[in-house]
Amino acid sequence: MANIKSAIKRAELNVKQNNRNSAQKSAMRSAIKAFEANPTEELFRAASSSIDKAKSKGLIHKNKASRDKARLARQLAN
Repeated sequence: MANIKSAIKRAELNVKQNNRNSAQKSAMRSAIKAFEANPTEELFRAASSSIDKAKSKGLIHKNKASRDKARLARQLAN
């Protein structure tokens, strides 16, 4: 554990941010799985939105987000 007050605060903030990031990724994964189970336009919009949110937060790369959305759109079209 850190001894310096600012380092202790930084470690606490890192833990909070990691928890927030994992919750965001979990929400994204669950939205994608819900869409894959029952592909509808509404679920596609929800999954696409969660992918965009993860991209904007820097949790996933922009190319991965684009690739994932393209795959979901292809599933919706079929």
